[in-house]
Amino acid sequence: IHALWARWITLNKPKFIGSYFQGTKAFIDEYWEMIHYAAGHRALCWLLYYRLAQRQLTSRQIVDLVRYYEQKTGMKDW
Repeated sequence: IHALWARWITLNKPKFIGSYFQGTKAFIDEYWEMIHYAAGHRALCWLLYYRLAQRQLTSRQIVDLVRYYEQKTGMKDW
């Protein structure tokens, strides 16, 4: 997931700097399938927790992003 993030942030840095939350949401929009199949839910959560530690996201935003990812993957139907 870190390689995906590094690639995305290199190509979309202005979008991320403009709004950390919206930028991270755009990352999930673009790569949710790859995250789901390759890294998984836990890896995404760790990436988001790292963004919390860097004070780029709040805990409430992390909850919203995880729910957004879960909605994209249809996790409630599992």
